[in-house]
Amino acid sequence: AVFCIQHSEKLTYYCKDCNKLICQICLNDKHKSHNYNDYLDEGKTARKALKESVASCDGVISPVTEAIANGEKMLEQIATCKEEVRQEIKETFEELKAALDKRCNDLLMETEEIASANRNSVKKQLDRFHKLVKQVSHGRHLASSVSERTDPCEVLSVKKLITNQLEECIEKYKKLPLEIKENEAIVTCLDISPLSKEISKFGSFFEFEQLEPSLYSIDNGLAIPLATLRKERKFKVSLPAGIDKAASYLKDSFIKSDGSKEEERVDIVNDNNTAIVSCTPQSIGGYELSVTIRGQHIKGSPYQLSVKASRDYTTLTNQRSFTVENYTTGVAVHTNGEVFASSTDGFVQVFSEDGTAVRRIGSKGNGNGQFDSPWGLLLVRDRLYVSDYNLHCVQYFSATTGQLIGQFGSKGSGNGQFSNPEGMSTDGKGNILVADYNNKRVQVFKEDGTFVQVIQCDGKASDVAVGNEGKIHVTICDQHHVQVFSPDGKTHLDTYNNPTGNFNYPQAVAIDDEGYIFVSVYYRYVGDSYLHVLNPDGKQVKLVSGLSYPVGIALDQDGCIYVAEYNNKCITKY
Repeated sequence: AVFCIQHSEKLTYYCKDCNKLICQICLNDKHKSHNYNDYLDEGKTARKALKESVASCDGVISPVTEAIANGEKMLEQIATCKEEVRQEIKETFEELKAALDKRCNDLLMETEEIASANRNSVKKQLDRFHKLVKQVSHGRHLASSVSERTDPCEVLSVKKLITNQLEECIEKYKKLPLEIKENEAIVTCLDISPLSKEISKFGSFFEFEQLEPSLYSIDNGLAIPLATLRKERKFKVSLPAGIDKAASYLKDSFIKSDGSKEEERVDIVNDNNTAIVSCTPQSIGGYELSVTIRGQHIKGSPYQLSVKASRDYTTLTNQRSFTVENYTTGVAVHTNGEVFASSTDGFVQVFSEDGTAVRRIGSKGNGNGQFDSPWGLLLVRDRLYVSDYNLHCVQYFSATTGQLIGQFGSKGSGNGQFSNPEGMSTDGKGNILVADYNNKRVQVFKEDGTFVQVIQCDGKASDVAVGNEGKIHVTICDQHHVQVFSPDGKTHLDTYNNPTGNFNYPQAVAIDDEGYIFVSVYYRYVGDSYLHVLNPDGKQVKLVSGLSYPVGIALDQDGCIYVAEYNNKCITKY
């Protein structure tokens, strides 16, 4: 027990106002009106508060300690990076020195070659001069000697010979230019000022603002959010111009839906100012691919992928039919398994995986959220896009609640206008592509309907699909083929059909993650309706017949194929 110094009484209370232990007499004397409590109870409260403070400190110490460790690690990395950069600079300038030395030697050798050629030219001319002087001197000496002789016969006998020789020498002299035909100067062009300016600008350090995560995003590879078991899947991240080392700052992780990582199954390499992110999933199911730069997610990361088993498309079978009750042209499949089908009755029917009709989106009419002729369907996450053939517009809804979010387009041929829009696709980068049938083009929009660009086609565009490489495939109904455009839509790359035939009036196109192409075609009669399955090289692997006016095509996360059969008023799953 502890006793009061003033009253020698046992301390039994704690005055909260005075922050001190007090006895009964102290309480009665000075602390009666204060906030007090039994000291044992107050001690328990204090111990609890201290423990909470300790726990709070632990919550501070751990992350701060980790931050200190990260800082110390960064100091080491800075030192290491400094040495690497110093070494890189030295090696680069050694290469420059070597290049300059080589150029110096080349110029010295060229100087010697020019001087040698000049010397030889001058020597040849001097040789001719010496020879002429020798001939003239000899003839002159001979003529002078003969002219001193007294015997006329002797003089006359050699006069003509000597005269001819001297005249020949004089003629050579007249024809021989006395000015040396060569320039003794060797003129160089070694203006160092432009090179000095370039050298002064050579080499730089990019600002870390250029490593801002928002500047980076997957350039292509996300149009199809599927991957195949144990097969490499590639994505491209465009890097800012001039930062060839930016890829080294990109980090990745590949996480399964159960939270486990497959760190050894994903890689990033730098390829011509483009980072190639590749992953090889080892099990079926959902995955999350994260790409970060300096610890921050790049634009759109993390990305969701559904991994499926590889399919053998040579053995397609009818697995189920979803009855729409009226003519249908469009189909889309949600990641939760729900199947969406357009109906000419003026709504979109939603089915559960087992084929049960669970709800409808929209109604017949021409107002907001209503349809006259709903045609193409596209699901982008939880947004459902619906093109209306007769109302010449696209409306988009919440796929789960059916609530209208927005719409875009009107009748016409201008940018953002439509003349009977049909199929749609996404490029995985936030763009919606719409086949503008009677305007013979594809239009590209942002997800909110903002116009981006036009891709002009050679005929009536009935549908569009984007492959994992970003190439844009467009079915041209009246030309009986598919056009392929570059990812930016500016270049026509290819045109294809099925070389084996039966490719009249292609209606829709879809592409899986392995590059297999699915095209629906019809021509007036049931017997001329097919689903073509082509491999990535464009060769037929399967031709499904017996359909009745197949139009829209969709793929689910398991790789199953859904076809909207107009005349059969159903969606068929393969």
